Amino acid sequence: MKRLLSVILCLALSICALGAMAEEEVPEISWLLSVGNTADENNLVLQEIEKRIGVKVNPIQCATGDFDTKLNSLIAARDLPDMFSIGLTDAREFIAEGMLLPLDEYLEAYGQNILAKTGDILPTAEANQIDGNTYMLVSANAGYVNNYAVRVDWLENLGLEMPTDLDSLYDVLYAFTYDDPDQNGVQDTIGLVLTMTQNNQWEPIFGAFGIAYNANALLEDGTVTTYMKHPNYLKAIEYLRRLYQDGVMDPEFATMPAMTAHEALWTGRCGTYGFQFVGTTNNWYPGRYTFECPEDPAEIFGYTRIVGEDGIGGSPKRYVNTTSGFVVASTAEHPEAVVKFIDFLFTPEGDELTYLGVEGVMWEWDDEANGKYHRLPGYEDDAAHRAAGGFTFWCNVLGEDSIELRTMNALTQEAQAFDAQYAFDWPYLDTALEASSEYGSTLDEIVAEALAQLIVTTGDVEAEYAAFVERWENEGGLEWEEEATQAYAGKQAE
Repeated sequence: MKRLLSVILCLALSICALGAMAEEEVPEISWLLSVGNTADENNLVLQEIEKRIGVKVNPIQCATGDFDTKLNSLIAARDLPDMFSIGLTDAREFIAEGMLLPLDEYLEAYGQNILAKTGDILPTAEANQIDGNTYMLVSANAGYVNNYAVRVDWLENLGLEMPTDLDSLYDVLYAFTYDDPDQNGVQDTIGLVLTMTQNNQWEPIFGAFGIAYNANALLEDGTVTTYMKHPNYLKAIEYLRRLYQDGVMDPEFATMPAMTAHEALWTGRCGTYGFQFVGTTNNWYPGRYTFECPEDPAEIFGYTRIVGEDGIGGSPKRYVNTTSGFVVASTAEHPEAVVKFIDFLFTPEGDELTYLGVEGVMWEWDDEANGKYHRLPGYEDDAAHRAAGGFTFWCNVLGEDSIELRTMNALTQEAQAFDAQYAFDWPYLDTALEASSEYGSTLDEIVAEALAQLIVTTGDVEAEYAAFVERWENEGGLEWEEEATQAYAGKQAE
């Protein structure tokens, strides 16, 4: 009997041990990411990912604009996340400090989908040329061009035409602010909302002056410099000052968070908005809007290109970005699981799951061949959908093969094609500059401060502008300019 009890006890212990091993076999990884909306900690999408690939993902979610601060705090606490995204300048420093893991052996074993999609561009990423190892996983996706959305129902209410130049835009912004465009009898609308946490809202206006907002500018002598030194910069400032002084743009632009700016559109307070139609009339429509929306977004929104006095207009062209991407910390306990997870994001299944959510629970197809689907009860609202993990963890790494393009509505496709047609070139650099590493954050702060102050100042604009330029040049800008010019000239020669 004792022997039988011993056998039973051994079997029980073995079963417990096997159960413990089974639990331990599910590796956990941490992922720092920037999100527009925070998903629930234990959400349906991440649960489904664990079921499909056997990896438990623990996201560290931070609001748009707070990513660098959060990453720096984790570095200071010596608690680096297993995976995150960084740019080339940081990648160089992190590689030199031994903070990033070479990924070649893991890609060969666990990253076949990554290699199939981006294998030809991975070697061109400068971060992967430092010592011959692959550190950064980049996307083949160039991103969407921004455009300018206008409330066409408000135009109709006021008997106005779609604005196409700076003068007609001013007239529309004024009417949208002061002439009760929503016809509710209350002066509670604004023509334009801008936020300095995102480039999107500014690009269509600066584009009318031939300026790639918050990007590099190419001067006539071949010098590559900050957009603040573009010859038309003060003209753009003059226009924005007029909008600000006449009250047709939200005065809180300098401190407004991205979500607050979006909400101005969603709640029907704002009549024009710089963004991609992918958001305005597709991903946000109709779930984000708190006012009644017709089925066809074309009844609410139209798109336009604002042209300046030189016949220029549009938004900056998007280029395939090889200067930023996913990296894996050298401290990651399960690097194979991290690469396995990233590889899943590069599959149609992973793309669909992270964008739409769990099929049969959160959504279902109406006509899969034509990209028609609907959300199921409980997930029709965007906030609920994203709380369950829908869209929140989508990385848009498949480019032309993405689920977003497959399901995009007709108006959005039309608008994005229009935007791409008029996107203009600018001196994009796919290399990291030493001067950016040394002076970059300071230079960026000067440029941002200049924009905010020059719009609101009651002083001598030209004198204040000259002071900002001098400060920028003296605090490393001239060194950055020289290095950027040489890098761009070399790129053009290639």
